[in-house]
Amino acid sequence: MYKRTLKGFEKAIGPSQIRTYVPALNSMWGFASLRERQGCEEDAREWYSKALSGYEKVLGSSHSNCQTLRDRIETLESREDRSKTLTGKVSEEHVQVQSSLDPCPPSGKPGSKRHRLLKKLGLRSK
Repeated sequence: MYKRTLKGFEKAIGPSQIRTYVPALNSMWGFASLRERQGCEEDAREWYSKALSGYEKVLGSSHSNCQTLRDRIETLESREDRSKTLTGKVSEEHVQVQSSLDPCPPSGKPGSKRHRLLKKLGLRSK
C-alpha cells in the first residue's frame, strides 16, 4: 500500500519533488516502520534514511521528526551491530538455508497463483 502511494506521488509531482513533499515523506516513514515490524531492518533503515533526508530539507535538522528518525536509525544500527557480534562467522550452508527462509521477500507479484487468479477475477481487492 505504501509503495503504491509513493508511486502515485511520484507520478503526480515527479521523482525529484517527492523527496521534499511531506505527505510522501510520511508514507516513506510509514513504510519503513512496516518493514521494521516485518523484521526487514536493513530495508527499514534505508527508508528511514530517505525520509530523514527529506524532512531535514523541508523542516530543518532540529525538527522533532528528524530527531525521532535519527533515533530509529540508530536503534536499528545498534541491533545490527549486536546481532553481528553475537552470531560471529556463519558457514555458507547456514547462509543458504537462511536466505530461503528470508521473511523479507522482494516486493513484486502477489505471493501465490491463487491470489493472482482471484485478483484477476475481481474477487480479491487490489
